[in-house]
Amino acid sequence: ELNMKVTDTQSFRQRNSRVSSTLIRAALAEGDVGLAHEMLGHTYAISGRVIHGWKKGRELGFKTANVALKRQVSPVQGVFAVRARVQDTDYCGVANVGTKPTLNGKRALLEVHIFDFDQEIYGQFIKVELLHKLRDEQKFESLQQLTEQIAQDVIAAKHFFQ
Repeated sequence: ELNMKVTDTQSFRQRNSRVSSTLIRAALAEGDVGLAHEMLGHTYAISGRVIHGWKKGRELGFKTANVALKRQVSPVQGVFAVRARVQDTDYCGVANVGTKPTLNGKRALLEVHIFDFDQEIYGQFIKVELLHKLRDEQKFESLQQLTEQIAQDVIAAKHFFQ
């Protein structure tokens, strides 16, 4: 004979909505990292080991740390002002979450350009908090246009941190 007791738990509510993983994913998909933060109780972060990328970022003058995303479909996409934690130190930066359409990429990837940072960190663990969405990921006609946009993204992210 099994003796079980069922307890009704009140759903956590915020802004008259029940907080759920579905609502959090929807906020992230819309780029509303502030709302996702409120519901999670902390910033949304992506963590993983830094892998070797295509080395295109350094060619364009913006060296990046790359992290492969485990899921093929990420709940977020776009360009963000971020805080990156490397070896217990926090750095500001700008990141792209997506498939790199200008370079005909297929796999979802997190690429982080960390400001004032010049260390080799391949294989190291990095945690990247998405603090503010700057824009959607987009496909550019040329690498020149992409480079100009990245420069604008860096300025926008630095402006966010001021």
